[in-house]
Amino acid sequence: MPSPEDYRLVISAGTDYDAATHVPVRVNGSEPLHLAGPGGDVWLNVRIKNFRGDGPTTSAYFDTPLHKTNDDTYGIGLWFVPAEDHAVSGEDLQWGNDFDEPIRNHLPPGFGTALRIVKWWIDPGIDGDPYADKPYLYGPAVSSFNRVHVALDAAESDSKSDSKSDKKKDNVPTTDFGLWFDEGGDDAGRAWRQDIGCPGDDGEDGEVVGKARMKWALEKGSAAKWEWRHGAGYGMDFYNGYLDFDALALRLPGFQMPLLRFWDGQQDLRYVLRNKVTGQVYLAIVFKLEKIEGRGEDEDKTDKTDEIDKTDGGTKTDEAETAVPDVSADDVD
Repeated sequence: MPSPEDYRLVISAGTDYDAATHVPVRVNGSEPLHLAGPGGDVWLNVRIKNFRGDGPTTSAYFDTPLHKTNDDTYGIGLWFVPAEDHAVSGEDLQWGNDFDEPIRNHLPPGFGTALRIVKWWIDPGIDGDPYADKPYLYGPAVSSFNRVHVALDAAESDSKSDSKSDKKKDNVPTTDFGLWFDEGGDDAGRAWRQDIGCPGDDGEDGEVVGKARMKWALEKGSAAKWEWRHGAGYGMDFYNGYLDFDALALRLPGFQMPLLRFWDGQQDLRYVLRNKVTGQVYLAIVFKLEKIEGRGEDEDKTDKTDEIDKTDGGTKTDEAETAVPDVSADDVD
């Protein structure tokens, strides 16, 4: 089996799927990457703990109390300003993963169990078809991001400014380690959230309030009340400790999967922010593994093992052995 240390991670991003238009992302950098596309402006920070690639090995982002407590291994932070005529319903702005080619022949035994754990434990709003010719797993952005910050005062400032591009940049909330914002919003953003019934401000534990918004967004009719408006600024942060880019492993509650055993050497991991109705892509982030020259030996790709390691000692498991209940909005806690 190949070693994770034989590979480095290369990340690029753009405002459409065309890799030729993408630019490199400096992981763990302090300056957000600004991307301008027909659907709007996006500022982006990608943070990865124990990163092997072009960039610092970690970020002060992981030293904050929230991420220390969570033991998060990566984070994707965005500041999104929709373009004119690109207001999107909360039901239609999606966040998730998709692929250009089938991956069904490379999905490991137990993948169905892993997906049910994700829907039950992490994101009940996620949906898709990993076995399709063009596989995808998307969830509504309003329920998928751990933190969402709404800045409507920024839209008011932009409308009065003669230099809108400069004003947009001035409104991007950053620290010495990049994008950072609380759940909730500015005064106008918090008032708007209250008007539509969406939980708003950080309490003593901002993560709890973020989960309240996620749970609210999964209730019938809630997402339709949310609108991603032209000119407003939206801070979105997505993070967890379930995908370990250092060990190249998927680590879910009671379930561990070494990814290199099943990687075909071709498919890349892609995160996408898109409009479900129009297909408009606002952001595509590509995580690509590259073999380090001279490291390791070529692996016989036909030599796959069916074993899936569980966190309690590497016992084999399959979908029949791991019962995961059906999920609903009530399962977000």
